[in-house]
Amino acid sequence: MRKIYFSITLLVLFSFVTMVSANDLAFYSGPTNPGWISDKAVQENVKVIKDDPGVKALFNSIEDFGDGDEVGDNSPLAKWTKEHTDNGQQDVIILACGTCPSGLYEFPNKDADGSNVENFVEAGNVVINVADWIFYMSYEGGVRSPNNGPTGAANVFDIDGLSFGARVGAMKPTDLGKKVMPSMEAFNSDRPWHVEQFKGSDWDLVIFGEADKSNADPAVAISKSPGGDGTGMIAAMWQAAKPEWPGNTDIRGIGVAEFINNWLAENGTFDVEAKNKLATTWGTIKQTR
Repeated sequence: MRKIYFSITLLVLFSFVTMVSANDLAFYSGPTNPGWISDKAVQENVKVIKDDPGVKALFNSIEDFGDGDEVGDNSPLAKWTKEHTDNGQQDVIILACGTCPSGLYEFPNKDADGSNVENFVEAGNVVINVADWIFYMSYEGGVRSPNNGPTGAANVFDIDGLSFGARVGAMKPTDLGKKVMPSMEAFNSDRPWHVEQFKGSDWDLVIFGEADKSNADPAVAISKSPGGDGTGMIAAMWQAAKPEWPGNTDIRGIGVAEFINNWLAENGTFDVEAKNKLATTWGTIKQTR
């Protein structure tokens, strides 16, 4: 009898492992709101992330959607998002330009509930936003759309009155931030997370940089209601009006790669093979340094 139970257990475990799918990554790379991040900076940051050995080890496929790929519900970006919703694997969209196009959320707030991006997150996937106020508006076609305003983020997070308005912006890395994103330095955030607004919500915040206990950036919100693809997450990082990042190194690309490698790989739903590839990759990199 024990042999039968053991065989059944092995069969169940084997079936689980074989059902685990690889994860996919998509960028939305523009056009940008030029006062916040330049198209040139976006392209350079996307390249840094795409070429990162750890990122390449984690994802089965990496696609980059740009201008013309994002307009409306039948656009390539919208189709990718819908195909990767409720597909049994946790996938990632990086809004590298800080804008939210109509293929993800129809402006101005026409998708108040059930937008492609909200469905994607609620199913258990991940969105990472860089630069501009998350879900605020689009610049598709090079022309600024009507604003979703603060209501865009409030609708996706399902938190009435949610704001990323300017407050205290002098961010310093937290102890966790120093560990996860070692390249991060102090900076000024123009659109910080208002930490107190998440109390009592359906989200837990993990903070990597903060000015005080009420103002944070970068941070990631983790849903308390997992979906079929995993646990939904929304990260907003370096939401600062800097077309070109000051200094020699643009933290926005390097920092996202560090976040993926050092935090998301462990706290997201990634298959065993991908994690083994990541561990092997980083082991090789460390040996050659």
